[in-house]
Amino acid sequence: MLKNYFKIAFRNISKHKGYSFINISGLAIGIACCLLILIYVRHELSYDQFHEKADRIVRISMESGGDNIAVTPSMVAPTLNQISPEIERWVRLYEPTRYSPAIISTGENKFQEENFLYADSSFFRIFSFDFIAGNPETALKNPRSLVLPKSTALKLFGSVDILGETVNARIFNTNYDFEVTGVIENVPANSHFTFNYLGSLHTMSSWSQLDDSQIRAANFFTYLLLNSSSSTESLRQTANAFIRDNQIQDRVDQLIFTPVTELYLNSNFDFEIAPMGSMQNVIGFIFLALMVLLIATINYVNLSTARSSRRGAEVGIRKALGAVKSQLVKQFYGESILITLISVVLALILVEFFKEPFFELMGKDISFNLFTDPSAWMLLAGVTIITAALAGSYPAFLLSSYQPVRVLKGLLGSTGSDGTLRKGLVISQFAISTFLILCTVIIYQQTNFILTADLGFDDEEVIVLPARDSELAQKQGLLKSEVLRQPGVKGATYMSNIPGKVFGGYGSVHNTTMEPIGTAAGAADADLVQTLDIEIIAGNSFPDNPSYTREQGYVYLINEQLAQAHGWSPQEAIGKPFNVLGGREGEVVGVMADFNYQSLRENVEPLALFIHEQMYNYLLVKVEPGNIQGTIASLENMWQDVAPHRPFEFEFLDQQLNALYQSELQTRNLLLAFSGLAIFIACLGLVGLSSFLIERRAKEIGIRKVLGASVSKIVALLSTDFLKLVAIGFVVGTPIAWYVMDQWLTNFAYRIDMNVAVFITVGLIAMIIAILTVSWQSIKAAVANPVDSLRSE
Repeated sequence: MLKNYFKIAFRNISKHKGYSFINISGLAIGIACCLLILIYVRHELSYDQFHEKADRIVRISMESGGDNIAVTPSMVAPTLNQISPEIERWVRLYEPTRYSPAIISTGENKFQEENFLYADSSFFRIFSFDFIAGNPETALKNPRSLVLPKSTALKLFGSVDILGETVNARIFNTNYDFEVTGVIENVPANSHFTFNYLGSLHTMSSWSQLDDSQIRAANFFTYLLLNSSSSTESLRQTANAFIRDNQIQDRVDQLIFTPVTELYLNSNFDFEIAPMGSMQNVIGFIFLALMVLLIATINYVNLSTARSSRRGAEVGIRKALGAVKSQLVKQFYGESILITLISVVLALILVEFFKEPFFELMGKDISFNLFTDPSAWMLLAGVTIITAALAGSYPAFLLSSYQPVRVLKGLLGSTGSDGTLRKGLVISQFAISTFLILCTVIIYQQTNFILTADLGFDDEEVIVLPARDSELAQKQGLLKSEVLRQPGVKGATYMSNIPGKVFGGYGSVHNTTMEPIGTAAGAADADLVQTLDIEIIAGNSFPDNPSYTREQGYVYLINEQLAQAHGWSPQEAIGKPFNVLGGREGEVVGVMADFNYQSLRENVEPLALFIHEQMYNYLLVKVEPGNIQGTIASLENMWQDVAPHRPFEFEFLDQQLNALYQSELQTRNLLLAFSGLAIFIACLGLVGLSSFLIERRAKEIGIRKVLGASVSKIVALLSTDFLKLVAIGFVVGTPIAWYVMDQWLTNFAYRIDMNVAVFITVGLIAMIIAILTVSWQSIKAAVANPVDSLRSE
């Protein structure tokens, strides 16, 4: 019997090649899209679960001044360990290269590197990383010990057999000779933090901020290994009691304990250790995968029900010969499973072919091998069963319910619920398509807005040169003067922090009795305003006075937000005493118009800049747009003479700023790709459906032509029915898209306004797509010889 079912199924596929192609190809594309998106989603949901003790690891963050920040003072972990029995181990991480890259040297090779982490020796007792060489128990025990991932080891030495080798690291103004004490496999792509170098935090033991006895600045990412996963609440109560009893609420409002497996998708902390993902995006991607699969499944159901009248005779004869309903249901389910399996095979080929470009598009290094990944097979089996069930249920139960007498008399197909169902399904397809198009357009507009918005300063053609080390500290003036001498250079300025990267968090006061006001602060030289074209709305820029020293008092540029926070108008702020806490008494010399030095997701926060040449980490060089490559070549030649001890490596400021929106760009790219495919699948189904329905109206068309109907009238008649369905789909999809996008845009402090014209344009585009899709079938029917259709009837 089963063999007979498959024989009939194959005959139907080969007999109706066009419809079979549309069904199979549409399902294959839909399943492939769904699989790729779900593989990506699975990767996003798997962050940090590879740690053997992941269920007991929490990270401590803190609320301070109403802000949630990811870092804590160094004393937090050792103090909690003393007062709380819930803690088994703790570790602190510090990343100096988030402020300025390190210069790594091995022999003659020099590299300018980021992602250099310091960690306590307990790091590998908490986190699980596979060792290739070395002992995880002792790898970070001694000062100046260093663990390298495999990729870094191969980059520096061309081998992983390098225990005992020396790596020189110039970090800020200090040179360290590290001994390689371990080599590990590369940090998994689903780790919420990564590193190229992991040094022992004992190396920094003399640093004043690494103080276990009193509260210092928040510089450390702190993790705890708890005795059990249920200890968090007890630990929170203990920590808050400690904060209250020791009266440190002015520095720490409360400590926040987040399970490490929940960090990546649920972080709302400033100063994060790395860019984080978004649970909102993951939910959106799952929805997108299901919508694409649903559109493909609707195609199958639509074409199957449209063909029901033709298969009615087959059903009638089978029933007349004694077939029962259950046998027919099995037959049609069997056909659905067969078509789904063929589609799955094609989908797997598509997945294998497109997975690398897709993962590259999403900026992820995802390891996926269908043949060695059991969970991938489970995922595939789930998608197959759901698709076969969705695609086959309605045709199976509809066709098997036909009465043989009505079928054999040819009474099916002229009326009935299947026509209503088809219309409903077409409306659903275009409602989903409209929704996806609108979401894509609005996300594209928003990402384009944040990439091109006026930030309040000139970020174009600005080259960022890391320039902090002990040798360059002695050559700051020489380096800058040599840079300014190069052809094509318009200006240059030193800064401690650059827009788009972390500025230090401080408190600022203008008298000794007031509560400090949370202030981002950093250092810059006298050419800042001119180089970045920052507007001064009151007072002046920094004094360009070579005889100025900080002993004369700090001079400050503050932004409008900070002036307002201190209760001043811009003009009132000029000359006022001002102090960014930490012994920096001085006065305000100028007020800058607010400029966006952070992501446009956030409002402009209070900012203070001051002159402090020992804090400069970067040299920003403004160049002429005409011959950038020539200017870069000149700068590189100059660099070899002035700073031969470090490689000439640079980035453009606007590229660094654009990197802030990686998540939004990934979402945009994903939607652009898959909404386009979803629309293609919907159109594919519309082609098949319109072809079949027009074929059924061949006699009507022939009669109309005999009676004098023109081609244009027949085309209009045939197309109007589909356009009505598309219009209803647009009406259904538009308000849903409006609501969803309005919620998404709340993530941005600076956002576009959703324009009605966009919705109207998308509606017109949907109409045009539908017209183009069905018109060639309509024209083909309208120009056919009516004699042929009438004779055939």
